Parts: sequence; C-alpha cells; structure tokens
Amino acid sequence: MDTRIFYREGSAVVSAAFADSELTEVTVSGPDGELRPGDIFVAQVRKMTPGIAGAFVFCGAEKDCFLKTDKIGTPLVRQTHADGKLHQGDEVIVQVEREEGKNKPATVVTDISLTGVYLVLIHGSRGIRVSSKINDEAWKKEMKAEALSWIDGDYTLMLRTNAYQADPAVVRREFDILRTRYTEIVSTGLMRKPGTRLYQGLPTYLCGIRDDKQTIPDRILVQDPEIAAELREFLSTFRPEYAKELVVKDPADYPLSAEFDMKKRFSLLTNRKVWLKSGAYLIIDPTEAMTVIDVNTGKGSVGKAGESGFLVCNMEAAQEIAKQIRLRNLSGIIMIDFINMKNAADNTALMEALKNYTKSDPAGVRVVDMTPLGLVEVTRTKVRRPLAEDLRKFAENNS
Repeated sequence: MDTRIFYREGSAVVSAAFADSELTEVTVSGPDGELRPGDIFVAQVRKMTPGIAGAFVFCGAEKDCFLKTDKIGTPLVRQTHADGKLHQGDEVIVQVEREEGKNKPATVVTDISLTGVYLVLIHGSRGIRVSSKINDEAWKKEMKAEALSWIDGDYTLMLRTNAYQADPAVVRREFDILRTRYTEIVSTGLMRKPGTRLYQGLPTYLCGIRDDKQTIPDRILVQDPEIAAELREFLSTFRPEYAKELVVKDPADYPLSAEFDMKKRFSLLTNRKVWLKSGAYLIIDPTEAMTVIDVNTGKGSVGKAGESGFLVCNMEAAQEIAKQIRLRNLSGIIMIDFINMKNAADNTALMEALKNYTKSDPAGVRVVDMTPLGLVEVTRTKVRRPLAEDLRKFAENNS
C-alpha cells in the first residue's frame, strides 16, 4: 500500500512517503518565515562582487542573497542601463533557487519560473522545451505545436515528464493558472518596494505530491487542520485525482509520527553506519567539499566468497546507496568506495546497476565514472539542504 503522511512537529512540517512499510521519501520543512526555493521577491542590489562573479541582493531577509553573474538572464528591472548590466542600487525581481545553507547564503536567479504538475513557465525568450525523459517523438511534435499556440508573451514553456499522454485540456488548464500568476508578477512586481515577496514557493512537503510520477497513493494521511486545508486547496487546483485519497485524522488520535515510527527512522537516517542485509555495511561521511561513502564487507560471509561475493555485496550496496542519497538529500559531489573487483565486466555491471537505481531520483543524479583507483564519482543536483541539516535547524528552533 502506498501512503503519504503529513504532520507537524514543533515549528516544522514533516512529509513522508511509504511503499508498504518502506520509507521512500521524507522532507522536513522549516517555518514559513524562511526563504525557500520558488519564492519570488522584489530585490535590491546591495553590492556587486566581480571577484566572485556575482552580487549580493536584499530580499527582505536578515541575510542578503547571492546572485551569480551567470544566473542573470533576462532580468525584470525597474531601471535599465546603457550597458545592459545590473548596478548597485538596482531593483530587480528574483527567485530563490537554493535555500540558505550552513555557511552559504540563499542563491537567487532573475529568470523566474513557475512550476506545476505538467508544465514549468520560465521567464525569458519564447519557446517550448520537453523533458529529456520523454522519448515519444510523435507525441512531442504534436504537443509542442499545441503548447506553442498558447504562448502570448516572453516566456518559455517546459513540458514535464508528467505531461506525457496527459489530457491536453488538463495541461491547458494548468497553463492558464501559471500564466495568470506570471502576468500578475510581471505587471505589478516592480511597483512594490524591495524586500516584498511577490510569490510564495510551494512548501517542500507539497513538492513530493506535485512531482509524483508514480501511481496515485492509496492513502494521504494528515492530522493537522491547517495542513489539511492547504492540502485540499493544492489538490483541488493541481491534482484533483488525488483528493479522494485524503484522510484527515482527529488531532486527538494516536500521532502519525508514532504510528509510522518516525523518530527511529530519522535516527537511522542520521547514523553514519548503514547495515545491509548481507552483514556488510556502508559508512556515509558528509564533508564540506563532498560526501564520501565507503562499502565494507563486515563480518558476514560476503568476504569469504571471493569475487562473486564482492559483486553481490556491491550490487546490494548500490541499491541501498541510491536510497540513502535520496532520503538523506545528499547532493553535490559524492564519492563511493565500493569493494574492489578485478573483473572489468563486474565493474561495468555495477556501474549500470547504480545508474538504474538512481534514474528515478527527481533531483537528477549523474553517475560520472569510475576512477583508476576504483572510486565511483556521482553528482546530484543541489536544491534543498541535506536532511541532517534540516533536522539540526529543527532541533535548534524547538530547543
């Protein structure tokens, strides 16, 4: 049975998805006052910093955000300059791309975008893009022509994977919603003072339902009235097919966090050691520059079986590593030290298996290569903070 749960824990909202009893996705969202990916603001350029290729901009938060030079596309500015560049003091509409990290400010971009279930509307040049995961050329040609006829401004539409074979009328309905929001932001945004939030990005705990490409969950359980109201509103607008699965439990009932043993699950997801069924284990060490994952045979029978045992152990580890990367929200550079294998065919099979296990990750994982020393290089798109950092901030806010 596929289940999604939502519950409040202090100042945070926890969302988790399960396939039967196995945890497949989890997020911890901070208070609404935090900057979060998707938020759109009127900002003011505080300081241009050519040395680090960017600018610090005021978005209303205590700390200024950072705008990289290569993220300045087609900015919406109050006053343009002859050189076409941003200058100190300029007022510009920006969108949060990444939330604030432990030692890094939140980053923003000027080409704002609005994301739905089927479409992404992106400010800038007019055009159509299609998800690289859609391979049906006939469908792409037909749908691109249809979507192109909808565009009436300087923006691009990207057809998401969920758009494939969806009812065009449903996709068009979503487009109308996104276009209305975009038009309002563009037409009135620069009339507001710097620091004004023009649009609030979707809470992290709702992004999982928005981006879900799987079958409709059997149950969506929620125990908090405010979260339930927000869920109803979102589902009625973007995912009406999910609405009938929503079950609102009495706040006085047995807590969802206890029913699904979330305290123990979070403890396991912050432990550096992860045991495998074979008796082998992983050591996961996040560092400032990268995350290092080591595969060990342990005291099980794997190490006694020779090369064949090493392949079996590495295959089991690859599957668990893909799961841990997603659940812990590890990102950036990830280096994996699998058990060394002499057979080239075994190493090739391992690399293909790792690619297969990570291909469904919505954040985008790239298995780069295996180095001459046998280390496997992986990168994962960085959007949100790692789960461990979210839990740390949650603990600080509730201490």
